[in-house]
Amino acid sequence: MDATVDPGDDVLACDRVTITVLVDNYIDMLMPDEPGIVRQGMPEHFAARRGTPLAENGISFLVQATTGDRTTSLLFDAGLSAVPIVHNARVLGLDLAVVDQVVLSHGHPDHFGGIYAALAAIGRPVPLTVHPAAFRPRFISTPAVVMPYFNLALTRRALEDAGAGVIEVKEPISLATGVMTSGEIPTLVDFETEVPTGRLCVHDGRVVPDAIEDYQALIIHVRGLGLVVLDPCGHAGVVSSILHARELSGVEQVHALMGGFHLGHPAISQEKVIRTADMLAGLGIRHVSPMHCSGFRTQRAVAERSPESFRLMTAGSVATFKA
Repeated sequence: MDATVDPGDDVLACDRVTITVLVDNYIDMLMPDEPGIVRQGMPEHFAARRGTPLAENGISFLVQATTGDRTTSLLFDAGLSAVPIVHNARVLGLDLAVVDQVVLSHGHPDHFGGIYAALAAIGRPVPLTVHPAAFRPRFISTPAVVMPYFNLALTRRALEDAGAGVIEVKEPISLATGVMTSGEIPTLVDFETEVPTGRLCVHDGRVVPDAIEDYQALIIHVRGLGLVVLDPCGHAGVVSSILHARELSGVEQVHALMGGFHLGHPAISQEKVIRTADMLAGLGIRHVSPMHCSGFRTQRAVAERSPESFRLMTAGSVATFKA
C-alpha cells in the first residue's frame, strides 16, 4: 500500500457490503433467515421459479461494496466447476455482468474451476487479480495417489482469451473504497504452520515443496463496524489471516470472518481444531462462518465456543454488513 495513506482511516471504509455465497459445499433449505442474513429456504426450494441452488466442493463469493451512491462488485473465487456458479447466480436473480473485478485467492481447482464460465457470463473484459505463483504447475504425490499438474486449466493465456485482464501481483492491492487484497499472508501462529507433505510445484525448473505462496484473502473495512475478512481456504492459517488483516489495515476490530478454515482434512489434529476455535473466540469477532474446507469438527468447535457469533453460511446465503 502507498505509505502516504493511513489504511486505518475511516475515510477508507465502505458504507455497506453485501456478500453472496455463490458456491459452497453445503445446501440446507431448513435454515431460517437471521438479522442481516437471507437464505434460500423451503419456499424457494419447493416453489422454485428459477431453480434451486447447487452445492459442490468449492467456494465463490460475490462481494458488493457500496460507498455513497457507488457500488463496486467483485467476484472472489469461482468454485470447482462451470455449472454451480452460473446456475446459482441465475437462481438468486443476479446478473454476473455487474462484476467489475475478479480476484482468485490461489491456484487450486476448487477456487478457480468455474472461472471461465464466470468470465463468459460477465461478457466483457474485466480485471482479474492473481498472484503470479498461481500459475506454477502443481502436483500431489503420496504413496496412495499421484496427481500430476492438477491446475493445468489455469493459465494466463486461457484467462486472457476468456476476457480477463490479468494483474499478477504479490503485494496487497486496493480494489475499491475499503476493499483490498491481503497479498501474501505470513503464518503468524505456530500451530498453524502447514507441512506440505506430498504437495509439490515446479518453480524455476525444479520440483520443490509447494508452500502455496499465491494464497491471499480479501479484507473489507466497513464504516462503523470494522473488518470483514473473507479467507476462502485458510492455507496460511485463519488466525494468521486475521492478525495480518489487522496489521495491514490498521483496524483492530474484526466484525466478521467467513470462508474455509482448511481444518476439514482427516490428518488435521483435533488439538489444532480446538486451538483455532479458542483463539477465534478470544478475538471478539461477532460473525464467524466456517465454510467449504473447514469440516464439521471445526463448525462444531466454533459453535460451542462462540455460540453468539457462529453463523452457518451455505450456497445461496446473502449477508449484509453495515453500521
